[in-house]
Amino acid sequence: MQVTERSLWVWRGVLHHVLGRCLHGPLGDEREVIPPGSTAHVALSQIVLNRRWLKDIEKFLTFRTTSQLESFQNHILMYAAKRFAFSYETYEARTFLAALDYNHHNH
Repeated sequence: MQVTERSLWVWRGVLHHVLGRCLHGPLGDEREVIPPGSTAHVALSQIVLNRRWLKDIEKFLTFRTTSQLESFQNHILMYAAKRFAFSYETYEARTFLAALDYNHHNH
């Protein structure tokens, strides 16, 4: 089994895990499970089985570079420099602005 196939198999296994239908044995503690067909389960299923994500997952698993992340982190520092103290709300707003600006210039 290739890395991508195995990763997809494990990724989809999350849906079984949250229902308490895992392949492994009992973990020893009783944990709450999500009822099948519940709003939470449907929402999680839509995320886990999103076609766009599943199509792109091979790229995410095989292409490992941090240049885009580093570039984004530098963009955040332009809006929220470490040498200044910001309240949580201000920092959050500045981070959102950095994300908007980064996406505007790169996409």
